[in-house]
Amino acid sequence: MTALRVAAAQFATSSDIEENLKTCLDMIDAAAATGARLIVLPEFCNHLSVYDSAEHCRRVAVDLDGPFVRSCARRARHHGAHVVLTVTVRRPGGVTVSNLLLDPHGGVVAQADKQTLMGNERAYLRAGPQVAPIVETPFGTIGMYSCMDGVTCEVPRALATGGARLLTNSLNSFALDEAALHVPTRALENQVFVVAANKVGPLLPTDRLDEFSAALAVPPAALDGAGESQIVAPDGSVLAKAPRRGHHVVSATIDLTEVDRVRAAYPAPRRRPALYAPLAEPRTQTPPPDSAETLVAAAVAASGGIAAALAHPRRRRGRGEHPADQPPGGATPVAGGTAPPCTAGEEPSAVRRPGGAPSASADAVRLLVMAEFLEPPANIPEDITVVYTRRDGDRHVGVVADASGVRLEQPQLHNTPRLPWARGTGDGLGTLDLPWGRLAVTVGDDIRLPEVARLAAIQGVNVLAVCHRPATATEVKLLLLERAAENRLCVVAAAPAGAVSGCALIDPPADSLWSPERTKPFDGTINMPTLQRLAPGRDCLVGTVHPRRALRREVSRGTELVAGRSRTAATRLIERP
Repeated sequence: MTALRVAAAQFATSSDIEENLKTCLDMIDAAAATGARLIVLPEFCNHLSVYDSAEHCRRVAVDLDGPFVRSCARRARHHGAHVVLTVTVRRPGGVTVSNLLLDPHGGVVAQADKQTLMGNERAYLRAGPQVAPIVETPFGTIGMYSCMDGVTCEVPRALATGGARLLTNSLNSFALDEAALHVPTRALENQVFVVAANKVGPLLPTDRLDEFSAALAVPPAALDGAGESQIVAPDGSVLAKAPRRGHHVVSATIDLTEVDRVRAAYPAPRRRPALYAPLAEPRTQTPPPDSAETLVAAAVAASGGIAAALAHPRRRRGRGEHPADQPPGGATPVAGGTAPPCTAGEEPSAVRRPGGAPSASADAVRLLVMAEFLEPPANIPEDITVVYTRRDGDRHVGVVADASGVRLEQPQLHNTPRLPWARGTGDGLGTLDLPWGRLAVTVGDDIRLPEVARLAAIQGVNVLAVCHRPATATEVKLLLLERAAENRLCVVAAAPAGAVSGCALIDPPADSLWSPERTKPFDGTINMPTLQRLAPGRDCLVGTVHPRRALRREVSRGTELVAGRSRTAATRLIERP
């Protein structure tokens, strides 16, 4: 069987377990009425994820053979469907958040314990000891995970490299970036289907809503479940999506042979598991503590953009002052020439270290990243670092150079069908410390594999220079954005001019969910980077990125995106080809 009707059910829960059970059963019925044979429910189906004490947490959890699970299993049997039920489960060593796969015979055939607990969940719950197994079903292989495990790459990646062709994600999230970024990215980067079900309505007890709102500096209404449950295809396209509010079931008929078609049309680089060994190790570096607050960077698509980037205004400007010929956020013209102008992103500002003065060339480009195989400038100014790539026999090499000469060479790490002549034989990801922070470079199609940017993050990189050629726009809108998000690093990406604009400047978010001092009002996201793209007809993009943001890796209290990665899942990544 390859064709399969799948459904994601979104709904609200409360602190009333019996009421929640009735809601689960009603939503299973509604999903089954669409013809679905795989039904995914949200996270924390049995009770809200906030508890008064450890005893309270254990009391409201369920037993695997208890009435809550048995009732849902009977309903799965009644409809002849598989159901993913995610609840808190009493274990001998504590309480876990667990995905339970209920089969059409009314049994619990697989369990997946959540690996990465989010914020307040850490108070009374414990992470599972191991990543879920890959489950063989009559319609294909599936893997299950929950919410925060999909905000970083290791758990979905471990499931997909283990053979899962369909992933389920049960969420309990008020964050808009779950649906906009993290859910579809896990489908695209792994080239699998994802069925994701989220909550709506209050995620907190109403009598504690004001307490959490004040602590998080988030409006009470923004703490409702964000909905937008969805079904995503292996190319990252969304097949069905629910609205942000209200109980809904979304369903679609999928064909699992589409996984093979997408993988054949857009073959991924060949993985080299031995390179990823550091991901499973405990050591994690942080970026240099004196990293610059801001850095003016340029991404160049064609040779005409090099001169424009190097000539970018270098005089200081007062705060809020813009040249008469450059409105804020507009394009910077190239005077008197026929070369396409640069796109100006965020208003450039001084490269500062904490407590330091701005550099003498506060508005100048300090980092210039060039599309692959462009010739670098013959004379590099003293204060600029240039990143480019060159062919060296059967090697594709990234080069970091400045006025003093070559500072770093980074060979392509993976064989990729797009560049059949290039042997991906680099032995690791190198880094270079510069006055504004730590730099790493990826070339070819290495950036398509999430393991590579992850290696940069655990080596304390602030800025990742990417010389690539994306095949589709979603590789920029999803993959590049996620590389910045889950690793909290800046991305400066350059690609040749073409149908897909691959030049981009990406910043990690300025605030975490638990920021001591929020810099701007909460926008509904907890881990959404900002993206500046090259405008059509332009040859270079110039803007400001913020290297120092890479030091702020805590997405919520006690939940660190890089050091808190699931090393159990990472171990699987180095065991499989």
